[in-house]
Parts: sequence; structure tokens; C-alpha cells
Amino acid sequence: MSTTPAAPIALTQHHIKVLLVDDQRIVGETIRRMLVDIPDLEYRFCADPNLALAEAEAFRPTVLLQDLIMPGVDGIEMVRAFRANAATAAVPLIVLSSKEEPTTKAEAFGAGANDYLVKLPDKLEVVARIRYHSAA
Repeated sequence: MSTTPAAPIALTQHHIKVLLVDDQRIVGETIRRMLVDIPDLEYRFCADPNLALAEAEAFRPTVLLQDLIMPGVDGIEMVRAFRANAATAAVPLIVLSSKEEPTTKAEAFGAGANDYLVKLPDKLEVVARIRYHSAA
């Protein structure tokens, strides 16, 4: 029998496009650094939640990352807005939040989020979830 190692399984066969919506530029930069060396991944950061829908329509992400707590915007309502928009309704959405509360998580999932991460997660976890959801 051959003991040749199996080729690595590609988790995605397409170009991954990630849009992060978060008012904190330091979070945007941290996530950018986590993703910068990932082949076939394009990253865009939107610091103004009021521009997020237009940015998503123009960029056409394969995964959305979205903060829940932003000035002047209800993050749960923003999740609903992404789900109500034809261009983003089916795009996997991962909520990034500083809150580790079951009620907040339940609200996010109820509004249409696909996943929930407490800020700031480990790079391996972020990349794995982005790849998983982008493949969907």
C-alpha cells in the first residue's frame, strides 16, 4: 500500500470576498492583518454603518462580518436590513460582538445571522468560519 499523503482539501473553490462593518478602525485593521496572507481572499472594511448596504451591493461579498454595537445604528436592525436587501439576503453573515450573552446571540440569529463570534477571536477561528460560510 502507498503511504503518500493525501492532498489538502480545499475548503473553497472560489474567490472569497469579506466585508467587515464595524465603527472601530482598530478592529478593521486587526481583521485585515488576520486575513492578509490568505490566498484568494479579498477584504474590505466599512467603518460607517450607514454606508454598509451600498458598500455590500457594490463589493458583492461572499461573507459579511458585522459588529452589533455601533453609534447611531441598531446592529440587530442592520442584520435584518442585510437580509431584506436582494443583493445581500443570501450572503452568510457573521456577527462580531463584545457581548457573550445568550439573549443577544438569540436576537442575532433570530434576525438572520448565520454565526456569532465574540471580539476579537483567534485568527484560526476567523479564517475557518469565513471559509466555511463562504463555501455555502
